[in-house]
Amino acid sequence: MLLWPFFAYMANIVWSFYDIELIMTFLMEAFFIAFLVLLLQDFAILRLAKTQTELENSKLQLRTAEAENLLLKQQIHPHFLFNSLNTLKALYKKDLALGEHYLIQLAGFLRAAVTLNDSMVTTLQEELDFCQNYLEMQKMRFGEALEWNIKINDPNMLKFSVPTFSLQPLAENAIKHNRFTKQQPLKIKIEQKEQYISVSNTMNLKQSGETSLKSGLANLAERCFICSGNEIIINNDGVTFSVSFKINTDENHNY
Repeated sequence: MLLWPFFAYMANIVWSFYDIELIMTFLMEAFFIAFLVLLLQDFAILRLAKTQTELENSKLQLRTAEAENLLLKQQIHPHFLFNSLNTLKALYKKDLALGEHYLIQLAGFLRAAVTLNDSMVTTLQEELDFCQNYLEMQKMRFGEALEWNIKINDPNMLKFSVPTFSLQPLAENAIKHNRFTKQQPLKIKIEQKEQYISVSNTMNLKQSGETSLKSGLANLAERCFICSGNEIIINNDGVTFSVSFKINTDENHNY
């Protein structure tokens, strides 16, 4: 109402306080505009609250994933060291040179594990090197009962990031949850296609260990979602089991 004389003057409107119809029209327009402004304000407030809630949930998910990732790392090392020391003992009795080579591989693996331990993400190249080191040791342990290969179709993808300890646990799960022999070897394949990296293996499942497998995959799924915003892809046709996840090519999305 205070602005009404100004608007009337600018529009060359002749008015008076006794022109009820004109004043009522102006009031109705004013109330309508005020209603729209309040509606937009409420929408903005609700949107801000929703965004803040989503941000808090993301932070909580990140803290949860970090805790689970740390727990996963702590669980990997004692189990792995126990098997590695037993393997090293057996190799030294069987073949001293092979035992020395295994010890060098083990030292490199542990050095890489310590280096990666404080990071939630690493480059695909570093993760592949870490996983390859692990598979080379397992090859010395199981011999012809284990076959594996790594295929990278686009070397440029090696510089982008993946969750730390994402490939090696998948290879370890394949070894842990399957039966394999020289006559029926376990075949593990790691392959990069476009923006995805996959780990696949032939299947001959043991009777136990399903719960552990699902828990590890759930942990990986959560970490991949936080890292790249994408879900992992699991395929199981009864003959081959594979897990694929997207390589994070967005440098701004790293955590």
